[in-house]
Amino acid sequence: MGCPDTELVQRWQQGDLTAFEALVRHWQQPVGRFLGRFVGREDQAHDLCQEVFLRIYLAGPRYQATGAFSTWLYRIAINVARDAARRARRTPGPLPDVEVPSPQDTADVACQRQELIGLVAQAVANLPEPLRLVLVLHHYERMNFEAIGRLTDTPASTLKSRFASALKHLRARLQPLGLGPEEFEP
Repeated sequence: MGCPDTELVQRWQQGDLTAFEALVRHWQQPVGRFLGRFVGREDQAHDLCQEVFLRIYLAGPRYQATGAFSTWLYRIAINVARDAARRARRTPGPLPDVEVPSPQDTADVACQRQELIGLVAQAVANLPEPLRLVLVLHHYERMNFEAIGRLTDTPASTLKSRFASALKHLRARLQPLGLGPEEFEP
């Protein structure tokens, strides 16, 4: 049995619209999270996610299953985000993770946690795009360096170096604020 995504794409290319709906349901949240972290605005991430799936829908008949569907999907998402950044002429950056306070947390603890999340998110947003891209894909999206390499046409060794550089930049930015590595691990 083949990959479920590939099978869904084949069914969709044969005219089964429910297969495309299943692809959207499966990938909408991961792509939305990625775009949110990469572009830095939740409202923009939602719109960009819709644009990604519109491009997927329009390009569907031309899709060839020569690689993983997820690689094609994330490549389109990256291009959509870059296009939006060029249009807006602003540097994209990730959204902070929203964390629901624990019932045991006091208001002070919850406020400090949100402040910390904001500081880390701002530091990540200030990274150059190549460093931010590999950080978001590897750390948040849990992609390995080989998969990111296929996605970005970049050697895994280069990506590992960029990831290490991103962490070094984050440390340099956050340590003067009194934050140690255990507090700002992305």
